[in-house]
Amino acid sequence: MSTVQKSVTDEDEIDTVLAPDIDFSGTIETGKSLLIKGKISGTIVCGDDLYLSESARVDAVIRARRVIIRGTLRGRVTAIESIQVIAGSEVDAELDAPEVIVEDREHFRGVILGKGLAEDV
Repeated sequence: MSTVQKSVTDEDEIDTVLAPDIDFSGTIETGKSLLIKGKISGTIVCGDDLYLSESARVDAVIRARRVIIRGTLRGRVTAIESIQVIAGSEVDAELDAPEVIVEDREHFRGVILGKGLAEDV
């Protein structure tokens, strides 16, 4: 079982950081950890942990090892280990991982497919 992420991300521990002024549409692929602070649409494939900061605005199909969401997300997320939706996030997505943690269901709309069990929220 994976561990719950700390509430604040230490940027020094992350390989790549996309700044708040980034506005990108297309495909991002990386084998290392990634922190998104800007606006991204398209496809994101991350071989390690993917973090969406409070300022992130993402509309994408995402595949990663673990995903920690603090910003706004629309789309579909598949994680090998876990997905964590931090309180204060706005999520309208399909989430699929062995472990899905949603701290605040008030701002979550979507489907959780973790462990093969579909749950509409």
